[in-house]
Amino acid sequence: MADSDTADIETIVRLLSDRSHSTFQAHYAECEAIVARHLQDGSEFLFQLVRAAVEADIHKITLIEDAVSFLDETQLGKLAFFLQDHARRGTDLEDLLSQTILQAPELFPDSTVASNHDFADWLTHDDPHSPPACHHFIFEEGAPCDMSFPTHRNHPTWHLPAAEPSFSVGGEGTATCPTCRNRLVHLVTLDDLGGKGGALPRLRIETCANSLELTYYSHDAAGVPTPIAPFHSAYDFMSELARRASTVRLAPTPQRWLRQSYGVSNSRQNLFRLGGLPSWVQGPQFPLVPGTDREMKFLLQFDSLAGFFWGSGGMLYVFWDEESRITCHVPQYT
Repeated sequence: MADSDTADIETIVRLLSDRSHSTFQAHYAECEAIVARHLQDGSEFLFQLVRAAVEADIHKITLIEDAVSFLDETQLGKLAFFLQDHARRGTDLEDLLSQTILQAPELFPDSTVASNHDFADWLTHDDPHSPPACHHFIFEEGAPCDMSFPTHRNHPTWHLPAAEPSFSVGGEGTATCPTCRNRLVHLVTLDDLGGKGGALPRLRIETCANSLELTYYSHDAAGVPTPIAPFHSAYDFMSELARRASTVRLAPTPQRWLRQSYGVSNSRQNLFRLGGLPSWVQGPQFPLVPGTDREMKFLLQFDSLAGFFWGSGGMLYVFWDEESRITCHVPQYT
């Protein structure tokens, strides 16, 4: 590593070690600018930065935790070994461990993975190390909000290689909510369930902007939705959703990003996903098809970005049952 890189790391450690309220914000911005220069080609630099931060006890900072996402496989392996060594010495590395375990659980013993809070949801599935495949929605304009933090707007999950064709998310829906009488908001229209295959050639998914409750929608042969009981409470209110459409494409999700915890990822990683397993805010909540004991299949999730805002800022999960042609929308928020 070049002498200039070593000097940059020493500068970051010195600045972040100064916790005085009057200077920390300015110091943080200076450190961000340094780190931004190394995000695309500085994997060794970033590993050495995380290592120096742990040794200086300044690792419980978002900037340091986010650096893990930009390490290549070799450096990620080195970090996993380093973190386990320090954890055995009693160092509190919970957040760094969560970042690394979610991205590469195979680098850790089963006991370490099983004890990690952010990995808990995946342990309920048959093979937590290899969850089912999924796709990310990739926004044509990049990260779909004003992300001033370079580690956020440049996070790999916002920039995965996406394929044609493009399609829209957001915009005005076609149906009307029977409770509040407002027009539904269009989430996304999937052809052939986004390539996953299904009974309908097209499935249009719309939701009520005022619903904070689990809500069901039936779909006709053309995939167009109609709200069905139970309807949301008349007292529910959700911030206005994305009335302006955004253009997106689907990108196959690499193995490294199949497991995304809401707590670790929220506002920093792309959580707009089709298929795979949900990134729960409040824990598993798989709905049943109305009038049956048949569990619905998870279809997609939308985060509180790109004009969408669920409750106080959470996630919306959409489930699908092919036999009944019903979707269920499950909002969770903090």
